[in-house]
Amino acid sequence: MMSEDEQLEKLMKPEYISSLTRAVELIKKLDNLGFLDVISGILSDDETLKTVFGLLTSDDVLSLTTKTDSVMTLLKIMSEEKNVKALSNLLEMVTVIQNKGLLDPVLGILQDDNAMGMVMGLLSNDFTMNLIMNEKPILESLGRLDLSVAPHYVNMIKAVENAIKTDTVTPVGGMMGTLRAMKDEDAQKGLGIVFSILRSLGRTCSDEFNCSAKK
Repeated sequence: MMSEDEQLEKLMKPEYISSLTRAVELIKKLDNLGFLDVISGILSDDETLKTVFGLLTSDDVLSLTTKTDSVMTLLKIMSEEKNVKALSNLLEMVTVIQNKGLLDPVLGILQDDNAMGMVMGLLSNDFTMNLIMNEKPILESLGRLDLSVAPHYVNMIKAVENAIKTDTVTPVGGMMGTLRAMKDEDAQKGLGIVFSILRSLGRTCSDEFNCSAKK
């Protein structure tokens, strides 16, 4: 076994001087940053030291050491400027969703096989695919709708609903029956709406829809 003088003499050899100098510089930088105090505190606290060693020797950490290449590739991709911005925006969006209380319901749906089956069914059915394939003309057509008259659309649908589900429909027989029915004030208003719709359809009739009204 070498004595202390022999060990010191070995360290002073030229091949060790450069490494020792770099090690001293590294230790000095760590000390300036306060890392040495932290390390010293960890080493002096048995419970903290056990926790650190437990983490370092855990199955998760050991599993990561066998996938170093994959982890480094992932870190490289995440560190790219464009990806850092995208990840920041994604985290901000998730935070907003969480604060609004929407994240838990979404997670609940993702974890519910029945709910996910229904969602996937809605996304993959013929009707949805048809909407996706024709989204441009559909959006252009919807953009021309005057949504300020939406209450009138609802009233019309409600009127049709009431007419369909009533149990007191009186049959109208022949021309005379039709003439008698037309004496009803509500029926006359309804006919007025029908003819107004017909006139509007006539005004919008064009070659674009293979329609050419002739007088």
